[in-house]
Amino acid sequence: MTAVSLSKRRGYHVGNVRVQLLSAARDLLQEEGKARLSLRSIAGRTGVAPGTVYYHYADKHALLAGLAIDGFKEMAAAMREAVRTRGELSGLRAAGLAYIAFVKEKPALYELMYDAREHGRRADVAAAEQAAFQILADAIADDLEGRHPPERARQAAQALWAFGRGAATLALTCGEPGDGPQAEVIEDSVAGLEFLILGR
Repeated sequence: MTAVSLSKRRGYHVGNVRVQLLSAARDLLQEEGKARLSLRSIAGRTGVAPGTVYYHYADKHALLAGLAIDGFKEMAAAMREAVRTRGELSGLRAAGLAYIAFVKEKPALYELMYDAREHGRRADVAAAEQAAFQILADAIADDLEGRHPPERARQAAQALWAFGRGAATLALTCGEPGDGPQAEVIEDSVAGLEFLILGR
């Protein structure tokens, strides 16, 4: 086997294993919670040797960062699609409702994303969150175009992002163990901020 073909084979193998590991980790997170998530348990779920997991992720923190990045990418994609197909809704409300749906459907992943963001202090996780935030910022900029300068739109997006994080945290902590977040808490917050920012 030539060096080139060997390199291609390795690249495909690495990508495939990473996807499998992250998928198994998400399943375990959903079923058993973050405390029970370990590289060894993921190895058992995927049927690969523990050494293979350690080859791709140096430790549990690196794996959690990978999950967090995937989560922010998924959130960004949901918000982007909601804004694209919003119809008569404002961009702010469309993006906000997509954010709510993500928190409601994946509370364990959402909490993990911000654990990794706030405690891991990894630049790659911060960049993934920033990319998701930018979807909201662009949507609000479109809502306010011609009414306020771009900097004001960005400040409004920053306020909404921070408030949304707080409302989501409140909803998650108010729920009974094992329950999803109380979505109405966040929905009311989005409606109130839409009125304050857009006057709608």
